[in-house]
Amino acid sequence: MLAPILVPASAAPAAVERLSNGLTSVVIDRPASHQVLVALYVRAGSRFERPEESGISHFLEHILFRGNSAAPDSLGLTLAFEEVGGMINAVTGVEATEFYLVAHPERLDLALSRLSQFIREPSFADLDKERQIILDEMLYDYNDRGQLIDLAALSAQSLWPHHGLSQSITGTPETVSRLGEEQLRAHHRRWYLPGNCVLALIGNVRAERGGALIRRHFGDWPAGAGLPRRAPVSEDGPRPSPGPAIRMVADPDNQFHVQFSFAGPGYNAPEDLPLTLLARVLDDGPASVVQRIVREERALVYGISGGYTAYRDAGQFDIVTSVKVERLEELLDCVLGLLTGFRRAGPSPEEVERARLRHRFELEFGRDSLGAWAERYAWPLLYSSVRDETAELRALQSIGTEELRALAERLFAPERLHLALVGPLDAKVEALVRRAVESFAGTKPA
Repeated sequence: MLAPILVPASAAPAAVERLSNGLTSVVIDRPASHQVLVALYVRAGSRFERPEESGISHFLEHILFRGNSAAPDSLGLTLAFEEVGGMINAVTGVEATEFYLVAHPERLDLALSRLSQFIREPSFADLDKERQIILDEMLYDYNDRGQLIDLAALSAQSLWPHHGLSQSITGTPETVSRLGEEQLRAHHRRWYLPGNCVLALIGNVRAERGGALIRRHFGDWPAGAGLPRRAPVSEDGPRPSPGPAIRMVADPDNQFHVQFSFAGPGYNAPEDLPLTLLARVLDDGPASVVQRIVREERALVYGISGGYTAYRDAGQFDIVTSVKVERLEELLDCVLGLLTGFRRAGPSPEEVERARLRHRFELEFGRDSLGAWAERYAWPLLYSSVRDETAELRALQSIGTEELRALAERLFAPERLHLALVGPLDAKVEALVRRAVESFAGTKPA
């Protein structure tokens, strides 16, 4: 058994300020760094979109790169940000859109000026060009018959029907084809407001200077009329569809792509930290339970991954892999049997101790990453609160094997299972999939 971990001292806290217009600013001085990470988080994502406008947050994120009041086109915008240190990039998610760039400390003033113009004053140029790029991006999610084959999207539709969590981040070809300039402008006016954003500076910048620069370039950002009290899609906590459920899509291939999903709580729930530890026990490298049994011992697949995706009020644990056609039945029996055994016995003390140690290492290694600082001290301010490192490690020490076994028993209950499968289906395959799920659940799946 590994020796107990020592709890390190907490890192220096972030300087957090809420401006009069509602913008939350975060400055973390890392004087040894030679750069400043600038990260802007906007509470705008696919779960808040109207079904007929699915994909609009992602479309708007793309359009911002097509120019603004100071940079008339995408090339001018690229050159403008190169002058301050590097490229600006972005990612749209389920609950938030993130924009980030690295700036030279000497050019931080100019970087924030250009970021302010980028976010606040888009020109909405080249809509049809960008629409085509997005439609091309979506080709990965559909087969040549126009059927959705993306496992994550299929699982989300099965788990969270009639809720925003079921909607694809990129939208559908139909919705993206219909979105127009006025819809994009209205979406920008509604969601891109200072009170709906968190702006972080992390790196070689003193708190006083960073705060002053944020106030200079973002303090005059009009607060706007504010968001509606309720988002277009219901803000009620999502209720997962009861399982066990199966979604299968026929697609010519030489293997099957499989996702096992189980609905669970979000990151604001008391179980968040135990779930983090449980996820590490199950899949955090070749020695963890899922990879060790399915890949290393049974050699059923080339690669397999498992993890917990948490939203503010819901979450899901997923195991994703691809398998040769002739070994599908073995894979289903192995994974579902593994989870059945794990529900009964839970993890061993050695597995839990290894997971704790890995978690501690990741926390400490993250102190060398500006992005990790942003994820820990800025991003949570969108929907949650910052968790103190020392308190987190102490709490992890108190989580025992029986607590994790009980959590696994609830999380991997048969009525929570949603299985998505894409590949060369026929009646024989469909029957064996249903038999495997029925054996796991003790009842016929939907």
